[in-house]
Amino acid sequence: MGGPDGPPVSPPAAALARGRLVLTAEHASAAVPPGVWLGLPAAALSGHRAWDPGPAALARQLAAATGAPLFLGRLSRLVVDLNRRATDPAAVPRVSFGLPVPGNQALGAADRAARLARWHRPWRQAVAQAVADRAAPGAPCLHLAVHSFSPALDPVGRDFDLGLLFDPDRPLEGAWVDQLGAALAAAGLRVRHNAPYLGTDEGLPTWLRARHPDPTYAGIELEVSQGLAPAGWARVAATLGTALGGPSHRAG
Repeated sequence: MGGPDGPPVSPPAAALARGRLVLTAEHASAAVPPGVWLGLPAAALSGHRAWDPGPAALARQLAAATGAPLFLGRLSRLVVDLNRRATDPAAVPRVSFGLPVPGNQALGAADRAARLARWHRPWRQAVAQAVADRAAPGAPCLHLAVHSFSPALDPVGRDFDLGLLFDPDRPLEGAWVDQLGAALAAAGLRVRHNAPYLGTDEGLPTWLRARHPDPTYAGIELEVSQGLAPAGWARVAATLGTALGGPSHRAG
């Protein structure tokens, strides 16, 4: 997949062996820290409204396979949503997937700012620094943000195994999506582009794209179905571990 006016772009796989891959899993935990009151029953804190089941283990496997730095979210997205910029009201969500969050609805502006300063800003700054350290012309940073989605939210429209989210106007991202998508499909996985969400929607890669032009940064969000069998998750990990610069791609 090339740019709108140019030839296809080839992902620089060798660059990953030089340490230019960054991994994140923004919604990897359902933890609520002491002193934070959300006003929700325990059952609401164990489901998809509170976190993404699955990405933490997958992201750890990819980090082990590639040697890339990994940034895991350590708190529930109901406390702070690391996939939203601080100015977005959803960074401290008052409603999550239709569920009101009483503790956040009662939160004053100063307390909201304090929560973001304590848990949101440091995490995103650390990711931004890791990307900035690796983003250079001719040797760009590839950022893979690992998420999962619930097929129950739209059983017909979400009848696939995983989605690759990206900005079609950024040729390097399109090239990576072509390469990763082909590898995953060859492993027997049903892959969609920009589903179940658009890669240009609000998210961590969108924020980072504004800081780094296409030649220096590619941000891909991986959305894996929570309905995928354990063997399917294992295929995702093994396939991406190789495609993202695992042992067969390391420089000698």
